[in-house]
Amino acid sequence: MLTTLEILGDAVTSLHPIRSFALPENVVADLADTYCGMEGDQRALDILSHLFSSIGAHCVPIERDAKVFYHAAAVFASNYLVTLLDTAIQTYARAGIPQDVAQKMMAALVRETAENVLRTSPEQALTGPIARGDMETVQRQYRALHAADATQGRLYKQLGLATARLAQRRKTC
Repeated sequence: MLTTLEILGDAVTSLHPIRSFALPENVVADLADTYCGMEGDQRALDILSHLFSSIGAHCVPIERDAKVFYHAAAVFASNYLVTLLDTAIQTYARAGIPQDVAQKMMAALVRETAENVLRTSPEQALTGPIARGDMETVQRQYRALHAADATQGRLYKQLGLATARLAQRRKTC
């Protein structure tokens, strides 16, 4: 479906930097090495890709019909990661650990995990009870979480199922 601007003959495009904008001033100050998804009219794409490339950004073409998946992937990589880390902080609190201490405890683990995924692959970065096939531990943790908070228990179960599929891919690699 054409937009009004396209009907009028204007070049229309969208460009979306894959960065966290929690502190927008930091992003705006340095777009070098930022990957940006872009789609739209070729005339506008040519201009924007040249401008963004000249400041060190990497432009990645995406199909307009696939843009919803592009944005959903960014939500998984950023927003849902924040939610998972918040859930971990809440779970540490159940173990009697204050938030500031939990954040410090998690710092190296979160950074190393992210670096391992980005350096190798999700399959190779996977560790923990599911990767080891220790389903007894997984069941014990699930039951405890579900009893304390059914929502967190369901989240643990869904992520456990997805992690089990990832572990299976690891075995076939």
